[in-house]
Amino acid sequence: MTIDKIIQQVAKKHHTTPEIVRKEMELAMAQAQKSTNPKVQALWAAIPHKGEQITLEEFIEYAAMIVSAIS
Repeated sequence: MTIDKIIQQVAKKHHTTPEIVRKEMELAMAQAQKSTNPKVQALWAAIPHKGEQITLEEFIEYAAMIVSAIS
């Protein structure tokens, strides 16, 4: 399942649009990345990403991989 399809499902479940879901998720990521906790910063640094900032897609792919590994 693609990330866009997942976002569409979340939007439908919460009676909103995919654009709003994406924006809210990106805002949550931005807030979390501002943490000054060294352990939190280490977790963010461990996420593979191509650009300067971690994209929502990169975050979701990494989170899914971690969840899959511990299941």
